[in-house]
Amino acid sequence: MSNGRHLILDLYNCDQALLDDYEELQRLLEVALKMAGAKILRVFGEKFKPQGVTLLALLAESHASIHTWPEIGYCAIDLYTCGDTTNTHKAAEFLKNKLKSKQSEEKELVRSITPQ
Repeated sequence: MSNGRHLILDLYNCDQALLDDYEELQRLLEVALKMAGAKILRVFGEKFKPQGVTLLALLAESHASIHTWPEIGYCAIDLYTCGDTTNTHKAAEFLKNKLKSKQSEEKELVRSITPQ
């Protein structure tokens, strides 16, 4: 067993139309995760009415999620992977760029299987 890294992104002032496009968000998430070296097991989600998308990717290394609020241009992304075979920062930079975020905040947590 190994420690995990949990990268948490808050993206502001994103492209509002893109934040409401389920298919394109799924495509971008899959590309980002492949770029990071993650093994995608399954991606599923929900398109909300009148707007908004939630996507969850189950990974061999753990999971990733995207939650959007198009009406305010906000997107919350979690990239959680175990081990040291993935580069979640690469995925994060790709998603920030593609979602056209004008401002972002990023936090990284080290998840441990043993008490610190």
